[in-house]
Amino acid sequence: MNRGGADIRPFLVLAAGLLLWWFVPGAARLFVKRGFTEFQAPVLIAQSHLSDLRDYWERRLGMSRHELIVANKDLAEINAGLQLALLDRDRRVAENQALLDALRVPPLPAYRTVVARVARRDVSAWWKRLVVRRGSADGIVKHSPVVAGDGYAVGVVTTVELNTSEVLLVSDPAFRVSVNIEGENERSAVFEGAPGTRPFDRPRGRLTHFPVLDGFVPESGARLSVYTSGSGGIFPPGLVVGTLDGELTETPDGLFLEGGVLVHQRLYSLDEVSILVPTAPVQGVATDADGREGRR
Repeated sequence: MNRGGADIRPFLVLAAGLLLWWFVPGAARLFVKRGFTEFQAPVLIAQSHLSDLRDYWERRLGMSRHELIVANKDLAEINAGLQLALLDRDRRVAENQALLDALRVPPLPAYRTVVARVARRDVSAWWKRLVVRRGSADGIVKHSPVVAGDGYAVGVVTTVELNTSEVLLVSDPAFRVSVNIEGENERSAVFEGAPGTRPFDRPRGRLTHFPVLDGFVPESGARLSVYTSGSGGIFPPGLVVGTLDGELTETPDGLFLEGGVLVHQRLYSLDEVSILVPTAPVQGVATDADGREGRR
């Protein structure tokens, strides 16, 4: 033992472990990673259920009888409005389908909705992800889009385990999706998560590769919506990603416009999301032999 200085044996053990891990076959590393994830999944799910139970009793015991009656009346009014909205939606869907049939437009990919509770948030300056309590046992597949209840895009499923799935948020620097700007459907752009934003800041992203052409130019300060274009085969069209933040500026080569995008402000505090699982294989997305999807 080195009495005159720091003991370096822990560092030697760490270095040896890292060196050994480097030479372990990829299949073995994947097996260990998936095994560890499945091992800790029950604890993660139990913690999430306990958190939901705590929130329930806090609200149940913290509300008076009068407050419960008022909340029930408010819910009844909301449900009545939703019923009328559903009737109008059915009419619009029928009209839209009739137009599609008349124009012989190929049908868009169909999805089934799976509601999932958020079990863990992993938000930092480098990556921004969620773990939800739905997995392959619930029919979740990789590359499924994830949305919030008010129609905002939340992210995309990147890893699927038996009872949990990992969601890459739209504000993560690794996220990319083809988008349109409100008022301009002819030209598409690319939305990407903004790197370096702090966890407590408003979620942000960037709009890039918007072609500079004569015609539509967003007004300075206009808070126009940015929504998915449907290109790429993963996200359906029309999901709101965010709103333009400030003026778009030209790139140094003068070919494109780019600028900031404000993402849904509740992105980091969501308790529940909806996963859109394709009911049929989506064009441009292949399925591996083990049932997981991957990009072609």
